[in-house]
Amino acid sequence: MGRRDRGFSVVELIVVMSIAAILMTVAAPSMGVFVRNNRLQAQALDLMRMMHLARSEAVKRKTRVVLCRSANPSAAVPACGGVSNTWTTGYLVFASGDGNSTYEAATDALLRIGMPAGNGLTVVTNSTSNNNLEFNFDGTTNESGGTARFAICDPRGGSFGRQIDVTPVGRPALSQGTSAQPVKCMSPT
Repeated sequence: MGRRDRGFSVVELIVVMSIAAILMTVAAPSMGVFVRNNRLQAQALDLMRMMHLARSEAVKRKTRVVLCRSANPSAAVPACGGVSNTWTTGYLVFASGDGNSTYEAATDALLRIGMPAGNGLTVVTNSTSNNNLEFNFDGTTNESGGTARFAICDPRGGSFGRQIDVTPVGRPALSQGTSAQPVKCMSPT
């Protein structure tokens, strides 16, 4: 008996390729949404991690720890500052050795640097946390009793955004925008 080679016919190969093309057409837009959502979540979790670090260091060191926005956090000597109500360019976490809210290398201990938000993401705040977010030695915030609100957004708008609220108790809480309650991406209150 002769041996018969097995393989795909041209028609079978075209059918399989057509099905694969249809699946890719359906899956590609979903993959883009997945990637954008993951970027938003990663930025929100990074900022929230910095808040947890600042709070725990304030309690551990029994001193005020400040999380401030920075126009250039990767500078040789970074400084607090930048555009009002936006933390998109980065931030610093430092233990305040002199009691003010400005990082000074001679008196303050720089604990961590948060790099700029990339990929079209923006980080905006309300007036409570416009310049900085300060944690007292007991873990509470030093923000005149107000809730600090941080909105992390991408170009799609508020129903896709993430929001971090830090109450006077000092514990950050992360939430996701919905169509019923979108995150206020341009000017959170």
